[in-house]
Amino acid sequence: MLSCVLAGVVLSACGESGGDTSGVSATAPTTQSPTGASTIDPSATGSASEASSDASDSTDGQTGSSGAVSTSGPQPTTGTDPTSTTSTTSTTTSPFTTGEDTDTGWWETTTEGGDMCKVNIDIVFVMDVSTSMSAILQKLADEILVVDQAIAALDVETQPSYGLVVFVDDATIINNGTPYADAASLQADFIEWSTFTQSNSQTDGNGSNGDWPENTIDGLYLAAYGFQWRPTESTLRMIIHTTDDTFGDKGANQSGEIVQHSYDETVLGLQEREIRVFSFVDNDMTGGPGNNEDVSMGFFTPYQGKTPIPQATDGGAFNINDVYEGQLSLSAAINQSVEDSLCSQYIPM
Repeated sequence: MLSCVLAGVVLSACGESGGDTSGVSATAPTTQSPTGASTIDPSATGSASEASSDASDSTDGQTGSSGAVSTSGPQPTTGTDPTSTTSTTSTTTSPFTTGEDTDTGWWETTTEGGDMCKVNIDIVFVMDVSTSMSAILQKLADEILVVDQAIAALDVETQPSYGLVVFVDDATIINNGTPYADAASLQADFIEWSTFTQSNSQTDGNGSNGDWPENTIDGLYLAAYGFQWRPTESTLRMIIHTTDDTFGDKGANQSGEIVQHSYDETVLGLQEREIRVFSFVDNDMTGGPGNNEDVSMGFFTPYQGKTPIPQATDGGAFNINDVYEGQLSLSAAINQSVEDSLCSQYIPM
């Protein structure tokens, strides 16, 4: 059965209410990805695209054990859904599940949004590359060109920009956060990282993975601050996130790697930058070393009483097992998420 949780869609005028936030500025050590691409360690990173941000935005200047600069500000909201919403009018003529000839990840959809629609689409893939994740990476490699074709067919003025962050117990952003030249280049890296999963190594190649929580938090934080996002007022900013495990919070020691950022500051950074997170995660009590643990916290269900990340960032959550079992088309889910978000106001929770 298809399992998907999507945040409510509310229409309002496009644009930012208070300006974009500034990125974290730091000098980062470089490593090498499996394809030889230059990457950045998550403990020290910043986004060049945030350099012209509002002067009132700030960081607290505190550093973690390896010198990461963390953000400060109000805590992310944990309230309930807005009491009233107004949705775009859309018509979808392709099924969402697999098994029909029309289900290739592309369908005809019309959305009435007018001037409220964004003109740019930026998507960063934040991928767990631990040993159990080879299949989802291969599926992305197989379907990313379909995703790109569907996005290119939308009524936007520019080509989509793609980025990639990979994580195990550490996290690495590919190409120093510079967008890929095209979807084919991203596809090649999906294939390389799918092969990498069999190494049971950390993304920087140093050390092995000896535990089952993985570092979703630093991966999302790195994407929020490290990718060269285009301006919020004209850009739909999305993260496609995949994992089948839970995560550690700031300070947790995972196979010798220390989690650098907290759940709260990561959610706040995503919200301030108006980034929607769409997660493909386990919701069937099949996580953990015995494949029998609930790892839905923070994705489908609250984490320590706090709003799940997809809901908090006006995104959505999909059951990754539906993809594995052929009940959910990965490309269709991504493309519908783009379509549903393109002309809607960003409403964090």
